[in-house]
Amino acid sequence: MKKLHTLVALTALAGGVLAATGLSTIAHADSTQAPPSLKVFYGDLDINNVHGAAALYRRISFAAESVCLDMGRSRQLAMMSRYSSCVHSAIGNAVQQVNRPAVTEYAASRGVIPADTPIKMKVASAR
Repeated sequence: MKKLHTLVALTALAGGVLAATGLSTIAHADSTQAPPSLKVFYGDLDINNVHGAAALYRRISFAAESVCLDMGRSRQLAMMSRYSSCVHSAIGNAVQQVNRPAVTEYAASRGVIPADTPIKMKVASAR
């Protein structure tokens, strides 16, 4: 049986992150440098059920925290906000790339909604 290894590249939003940290001039000087990323393999998981989706989400979260570590976990409010935003964006991007309903629903239950995900709402009429 051939084992399927699929990957998700987590990328911090380089332009926003670099601009937020004041390094935008460096970004213009070396535009060939790719944003930091990690590969998350999940070929061993069944991501069509909640258990597999949860395991993948944990892997993605760990990778996002690692990618955004340069933002630093600081006690300074500005740094905390940048780090949190970086992690949240990286997780959202990875979940969007996976594009599986169980993973998207699990991420949404954790407060992460990928950018292109349609939001479903039920509206009750008052009568």
